[in-house]
Amino acid sequence: MKHIGIFILTTLSLIVASVAAAATPVTLKNNPVVEGDSITFGDIFEGAGDKDDYVIASAPEPGKSITFKASSVAFVARKHGLDWQPTRAISLITVNRSGQIIPHQEVSLQIRAALEMEIGTDMFDMDLPNRFKNIHIRMDEEPTVAVESLAYNESKNSFTATLLAPASSDNPKRYRVSGKYFPQVMVPVTTRLIRKGEEITERDIDIKPVRANRVGRNIILDIGELVGKAPRRSIRTGATFNLNNLGDPVTVAKGKSVAVIFKRGGISLTMMGRALENGSTGDIIRVENTKSRKVVQAEVLNEREVLIITAQQQLANLR
Repeated sequence: MKHIGIFILTTLSLIVASVAAAATPVTLKNNPVVEGDSITFGDIFEGAGDKDDYVIASAPEPGKSITFKASSVAFVARKHGLDWQPTRAISLITVNRSGQIIPHQEVSLQIRAALEMEIGTDMFDMDLPNRFKNIHIRMDEEPTVAVESLAYNESKNSFTATLLAPASSDNPKRYRVSGKYFPQVMVPVTTRLIRKGEEITERDIDIKPVRANRVGRNIILDIGELVGKAPRRSIRTGATFNLNNLGDPVTVAKGKSVAVIFKRGGISLTMMGRALENGSTGDIIRVENTKSRKVVQAEVLNEREVLIITAQQQLANLR
């Protein structure tokens, strides 16, 4: 019996040795990537030979990855005649599936078109949530998306859309997307930097849509109220016009030399002066006589002339 046992052990050793000798040595690929719906030995190993196309697992969704224990992969490989042993440095094997991304612009465009149909206007701005990242599809699929259904809440300015991707697929996947939309109004804005006191012309004004909730009650909507006016403070390019920041254009700028006219009865005198403040036509400003250094109140007549206002005239103007 002892000799029989030795014979059996020897035979088993020879069988194991022959199997080991028959196993095909393979090398693990760096960063395995698959394109199809299945993962094969050929996707993971170099040198799998006739086992290249043998399917060992389902692939993840396009653009996703799946991770296996290295010991499990080694066991399956040995079972099918492939010789590979994981090292201490390799305990997990991650397989990525390639895919293409449907452009965010395409997604936004399709949702916007559906929303325009639902609310009956294109005068709105739209926000998609940050958490809605990308839709991945297979490399051989057309990067399109379609809106299967859309619901909106007018009081909350919100919407929810169900998307199909790819749109041309016989078996598309569904994605649920929620977002916000914001009604807009057309508002005059500046086409350039308009400095304090500059006269506003039609060339300085453009019209653009602005979210209605950002348009305050003092924002001017009528271009006719702007032409010929001037800002009290400079307005940057692309900004709206605020009623509280509008006045008449500066005719005489502070520091400018002007002719100071004095009239009383049949007497008329003219002297040179310096404006101590900005003034529009018809404004009363302080002007300094360049010779006597006396300061007088004068009405702005035009860019070059001001008229001294007597106390009696000032009182009459106030009345």
